[in-house]
Amino acid sequence: MATARVEKVLIATHRDERDALLRRLQEEGILHISEFKSDDEKKTQPSLPRCPDAELKQTLARLNQAISFLSAYAEKSKGGLFAPKPSLPASEFRRRVAELDLDNRLEEVRKLSEHTASLDTEERRLHGELELLAPWVSLKHPPVEYISLKHTDARFIFISSREEKQALAGAFKTLTANIQTVNQEAETEYAVALFPKDETQAAEDTLKAAGVKMIQLADFNAIPRKEIQTREKRVERIATEREDVFRKAKQMSAEIKGLETALDHYENEQTLKEQYPKLLASEQAAFLEGWVRSDDTKRLKEIVASFPASEVVSTKPRKKEKPPVALQNSPVVKPFEMIMNLYGTPDGREADPTPFMAPFFALFFAMCLTDAGYGLIITAVTAYLIWGKKIRNDLVWILFYGGVLTIFTGAATGSWFGNIHEKLAISWFVELRNVLTWFDPLKDPMPFFYISLGAGFFQMMFGMGIAVVDGLRTKRYGHALFEVLPWFLIYLGIPSMIAAAMGVLPAWSGLPILIVIIASLGVSLVLSNRPSSTSPTSAILLWAAMTAALLAAAKGAGLIPLPGILLKGVLLGTVAALWLYTVFKGLSEKTLKVGGIVFGILGVAAIVLYVTGITGSNLFLAVVFIFNLVFSLSVLKGWGGRIMWGAYNVYSHTTGVLGIILSYVRLMALGMVTAGIAMAFNEIAWMLDGIPVLSVILITIVLIVGHAYNLAMSALGAFVHTLRLQYVEFLPQFFTGGGTPF
Repeated sequence: MATARVEKVLIATHRDERDALLRRLQEEGILHISEFKSDDEKKTQPSLPRCPDAELKQTLARLNQAISFLSAYAEKSKGGLFAPKPSLPASEFRRRVAELDLDNRLEEVRKLSEHTASLDTEERRLHGELELLAPWVSLKHPPVEYISLKHTDARFIFISSREEKQALAGAFKTLTANIQTVNQEAETEYAVALFPKDETQAAEDTLKAAGVKMIQLADFNAIPRKEIQTREKRVERIATEREDVFRKAKQMSAEIKGLETALDHYENEQTLKEQYPKLLASEQAAFLEGWVRSDDTKRLKEIVASFPASEVVSTKPRKKEKPPVALQNSPVVKPFEMIMNLYGTPDGREADPTPFMAPFFALFFAMCLTDAGYGLIITAVTAYLIWGKKIRNDLVWILFYGGVLTIFTGAATGSWFGNIHEKLAISWFVELRNVLTWFDPLKDPMPFFYISLGAGFFQMMFGMGIAVVDGLRTKRYGHALFEVLPWFLIYLGIPSMIAAAMGVLPAWSGLPILIVIIASLGVSLVLSNRPSSTSPTSAILLWAAMTAALLAAAKGAGLIPLPGILLKGVLLGTVAALWLYTVFKGLSEKTLKVGGIVFGILGVAAIVLYVTGITGSNLFLAVVFIFNLVFSLSVLKGWGGRIMWGAYNVYSHTTGVLGIILSYVRLMALGMVTAGIAMAFNEIAWMLDGIPVLSVILITIVLIVGHAYNLAMSALGAFVHTLRLQYVEFLPQFFTGGGTPF
């Protein structure tokens, strides 16, 4: 439920043991190496240079290319998306890489890959040339001969329309030129334009002006028919060569697991060498700092002790140094760390949100589906993957929990593959469905609406409660007590007052609840986002005066059955106390200005007039309060801005809470859509009833395809929208983040 406790350690080792020790620590995976820094940031520490191993980078690049090439020929791994990565003991891991004969394997794959690429390139070129030569198959002489004549030049042209041909013929009248048609298809024509060499430039200009396309055939030394035959034979040989390449690549793809093992090995080597700059180095020794889980400290000492010239000691963190964060949860909650890691890592002081989020995620996923039949399928498939195929992927576990809860939410809303119970008309199935159903949202959606809003309100309050407790635990008292707690009490108090008005709670409880709400509102107006430099006396007096004013306003609205004289006395007392404190503060700090003095005198005069009874209206009392409040804010530094921020805080909370809670209506919307689409597929399927012989087969096909599609889309929507509720509505209530993952 919390993050694991980590301790800082310092390891000293001889340079001859350095790499072997690092590899052993890497295999164990229990040490988080941190950069070696001095408390004096200006002081540099000698460290090992980053190893620019060009050979290692080249090997990694060759491995990636080889794996990418062979993957196209390898058989698909069993388990598909959820297939786990293979796990090997470290000794077996190293043995496999050593026995691989990697250089020869990579060279063979490289040659095969280059041969495949050259075949593809050549085949594309040949197909292009075949397409180019096809219209000229009836040409009686090699194209090169037309170009190499002594006194005559030629151009191979394509005429796209009759108008283009007429324009060309008219333009060629001024030249000693001749056009010989080779191939004609409708209005298009392939031809050879012949003209004297001294008219070549004029002929080309004429062809361009007429819009006629000139085709380059000068590189072909044989007649087009023979050129085509030569290329077609080569294309056939390429197909044969490609089959041979495919066979060899298929055989070599059996070694892809070995290449992936080698890739892991060399990536580990690269990671190891990337740690060098973090180490402190001398001529013969190296020092590294890092963090280890407290539970792994003993194991770390045993590993270091196995190296004769190495030692490990505990050390204190540097000033302002933040430890890495290692999440530690029970096996049931641990799969949900995947969702948490996508969002962020706790900052080290705050609690790990994973166990708080996990039950909400599984429940909301189930509410978005709310179909017991779909829940049974998800549960059965994931259970088979977990216990049958031993695929214990985090996502599979999350879907398993969601599937189990979907069975219950679906049964509660009476949805079993939509309304399949009505279509099948199996009596015991219908009776079971009716017994388990609490309400049918398609007939009466309001219960589902209230449940969705209630779930949203509860999760919001739960998040605020975590923020208060975590703020107190981490000694962020201002945030917990002045920013979060007041609104927690307000949001809790409003439904409590409604419950008291409806008779659910005792009637007398309404008054204290309202007073708590008003006092909390006063805190939010005056003390929210309160800087630490604020004077406690001025904060208390301003809060008391604001709360008294709000109480008086509530009395004027008929919400509080308290004696008016009591409230007026409280209001005048706090205003007078605030005025006296302001005068004292202003005189001691020499900040009383002309405007402040004028407001102060008017405020005192108003109090005197009100107390002596000369003027006793509520309006005048409000004027008294405003005069003294303005006077106080003009003298007390920064309080004007704080109260303006508090007013904005009240506005944003008041308008924002409605949006947050209404966002949870998506739980009802997705749940009803899932059931509605399932019913639609059932109706489509039963429309095929009555077709002789084929009706059962067709109905079965429609049901399987339709419900499979609905299950896939609905499950995806349920996962994404549930994720959104956690990321946008729940976690921001209390989660800060910004930590470094262990």
